[in-house]
Amino acid sequence: MQQVAAEVQQQQVKKKQQETQMCRKIKLTISDHNKNISSHDDDDDDVCDKMDGEDLFIPPLNFAMVDNGIFRSGFPEPSNFSFLQTLGLRSIIYLCPEPYPEANMEFLKSNGIKLYHFGIEGHKEPFVNIPEDTIREALKVLLDVRNHPVIIHCKRGKHRTGCLVGCYRKLQKWCLSSVFDEYQRFAAAKARVSDQRFVELFDISSLKHLPLPFSYLKR
Repeated sequence: MQQVAAEVQQQQVKKKQQETQMCRKIKLTISDHNKNISSHDDDDDDVCDKMDGEDLFIPPLNFAMVDNGIFRSGFPEPSNFSFLQTLGLRSIIYLCPEPYPEANMEFLKSNGIKLYHFGIEGHKEPFVNIPEDTIREALKVLLDVRNHPVIIHCKRGKHRTGCLVGCYRKLQKWCLSSVFDEYQRFAAAKARVSDQRFVELFDISSLKHLPLPFSYLKR
């Protein structure tokens, strides 16, 4: 019995050490991205308890990483600004026609982030009309590594963002089934045949002349 009790106690100590280490990693990550947060060590037992509201990083709706230096999401709210700061963004590709809110513009100015605004109307089927020229211009911005890290977003991060990311995947020579699978994961029940058809028919040949550091564009 004493041996069993000792093993149980040892497991509890090990679990507590793992939890403490995880909390410490979270604290260090936050300190690296936010210089205003103190980087001094707290007592191990109190690391998690002492993290206040400013330490909570909330990603935007449908946030995900697309590629190195490229992200996607729905429309960022003020509650997401602290999280976006951790990405070190240089630019934002905004795909809705509405003007950017004043609070968001202030966030961009205070963090030196450039806004690329490509207004695409968010019509529902069967009236969807994705302008190919607009997507092509947005792709030029997206492919320019001088704009990275960059985040693409529309309202919900589903349709317009999905079309742009889908065309980007074609440039990466993904098979269409994989492109559509990714689109459908974000669009879910709102997936549109018209969006997928647009991606399927999108001509990437006009982008091959760009002086970009992508081997698949230099063939």
